[in-house]
Amino acid sequence: MKYLVNYLALFTLFHIPFVYSKDKQINNLLGMSLEELMNVETSISTNSKQKLSTAPAAVTLITAEDIKATGATNLADILKAVPGIYVRYNHFGLRPLIGFRGSNSKQTLVMINGSSVGDLMWRLGIFWKGLPVNMIERVEIIRGPGSALFGTDASAGVINVITKTAGIISRAEVGLRSGSFNTQTAWMEYGGQWNGFDVAMTAGLFRTDGHDPLIASDAQSRRDRTSGSHASLAPGVAQFGWKNNDLHLSLTRKHWRLQADYMQHDDLEIGLTGAGALDPVTKGKDSYLELGLFYENEQFDKNWGLETEIRYRRVAYSSGDGFQEWPPGFSDSKGTYPDGVLNHMESAEHRLNTEVSGLYHGIKNHAIRLGGGYSWHDLYYVKHLVNFGNDANGTPLPAGGSLVDISNSAYAFAPEKTRSIYYLFLQDVWRISDDWELTAGLRYDYYSDFGNALNPRFALVWQTNNKLTTKLMYGQAFRAPGFQELFAETSFTLPNSELDPEHSETWELSLAYALNKNIHLGMNLYHFKQSDFISAHSIPGLSKRKYQNSGEHIIHGVELEAWWQPLENLRLTVNYNYRDPDESPFRAIGTPKQLAYFRTDWRFLPHWNWNMQSNWIGTRNRRANDQRADLDAYWNTDTTLRYHGINKWEFSVSARNLFNVDGREYTGASIPDDLPLPGRSFHAEMRYRF
Repeated sequence: MKYLVNYLALFTLFHIPFVYSKDKQINNLLGMSLEELMNVETSISTNSKQKLSTAPAAVTLITAEDIKATGATNLADILKAVPGIYVRYNHFGLRPLIGFRGSNSKQTLVMINGSSVGDLMWRLGIFWKGLPVNMIERVEIIRGPGSALFGTDASAGVINVITKTAGIISRAEVGLRSGSFNTQTAWMEYGGQWNGFDVAMTAGLFRTDGHDPLIASDAQSRRDRTSGSHASLAPGVAQFGWKNNDLHLSLTRKHWRLQADYMQHDDLEIGLTGAGALDPVTKGKDSYLELGLFYENEQFDKNWGLETEIRYRRVAYSSGDGFQEWPPGFSDSKGTYPDGVLNHMESAEHRLNTEVSGLYHGIKNHAIRLGGGYSWHDLYYVKHLVNFGNDANGTPLPAGGSLVDISNSAYAFAPEKTRSIYYLFLQDVWRISDDWELTAGLRYDYYSDFGNALNPRFALVWQTNNKLTTKLMYGQAFRAPGFQELFAETSFTLPNSELDPEHSETWELSLAYALNKNIHLGMNLYHFKQSDFISAHSIPGLSKRKYQNSGEHIIHGVELEAWWQPLENLRLTVNYNYRDPDESPFRAIGTPKQLAYFRTDWRFLPHWNWNMQSNWIGTRNRRANDQRADLDAYWNTDTTLRYHGINKWEFSVSARNLFNVDGREYTGASIPDDLPLPGRSFHAEMRYRF
């Protein structure tokens, strides 16, 4: 705890008075009536502010105060409450993989302040861990396609995380959190003025040893049983510890804002390799830096509003002392590897993006947004050292040899290449009458390495009566092939530079009904079709599988939601999701067909709030050739008690997995007992507001 205390002391030393927020719209949702909640404004569905209840998409909005009430510590925890979302944890590094409506995580676009966090090789990053909640002001979520607004990856859903520094922070605060698995967090946020600028800053430090589950048998265990060797490290624990630092800063003056975001992971233990073998060696690290300059003027001209931005990003990865793909004593046809099979990887990329858009109000009852942009991506640094496979000239390496540098060769995990993207978009929000509104949009993207994509969207919103809102929506979306699929040869796959993007189209019918001022009901019906899947296929005459476009997959589903506020100080929330995927081989294996969520918030005494939330994860089916029984359904319950009755101080205690349920995450047959998720854990938190 020493470094946490020193961190807070340093902030207190430099503290100066703060300013109050100019944005009154974002408030504590738990303190609003249900009617007020439906009138909160969001901008993710059109890039212009609209009421949540009439936005032309299935939209969910979660604020910082709402997050705090649940005791959530990471974005992944927050998303479990959202209808249609399933957060699956990968055995490699316990990475949270976010899927919408039964799709896989590659069809999900995650953004920070409107900018995709994806990279050229690993999508959300090879060491993606979600985002710490201390930096989050609110999270805006679209369930459904978003490529007509945001481009690639927005096939099934969009998540936009708005940081506190994207606005003006209304208070200065410091906090500490400590809990199970030797988990510690310290954070601060500050708002003030300097030389005519509004200044906002958040910073956080985090570390954890992880829950380190026991793995009774891993991929090497299976090899040992067939070969008679004894190399496996199982039974053994999968080490999932990691550290995180983040810093976010903005300077705002009139219509201009300069913003900087920096995040870094250190000592990140992956626990298990991609093949499913225990890896106690790897301690990876990464860093993410984004700088942005923004101009926004809603009254730039009589009939025009104007928004411009320019952003620069640098992302870097290193496997540190790993990866140890297979343990010491591993043997193959070449011989034995006394130090194990080693795979050291480093990479770094630049990204530059500029965009201009205007909102035109010169035609009665129309709001027309027109814009375009350019994005340049450069994977400029790749370093790759191995003691297996081939050297840079294609010569097979002997078993048990030293590490050999294969960077800048056909055998490296990635090439040093660039990508350019040009895009244009047009959208019209037409107020047909008091009860009818039509949103129509179209976006064109051109990629220098594979071609173009054109994606439309339409949404008709009908205020059927004073209690019922009906929405009919249609959209197309795409996922651009990544560098690994286009250019990088691996131990198992060959790239294909002729790939086309994946495509999807979605029809949705949404009904929102206010039974009375205290009971609101919602239903979303959807038809989701994916096509041109990018996946590796066996090719006659080739020893490795090659990426190809093929196949389609259709998912039908329904999302039911209900909010009931029987008392002023008590609210109940429930949602249920059922999806009916076809039997296509392209379906997302290990994803449940049914999900349910229940939450209660009760202010049972002045200054006291109790929250409980339970997630039900339905049965998960295996692949056709997997002889193991389907993975059982289970409930996971979290609870948080919060007190804020002492001047400027706030305290809470939280229990995660309160009933210590043995939850398991789906894995391949290399880990026969699947991946154990964390058991019961606790954490305590204190905050001080200046």
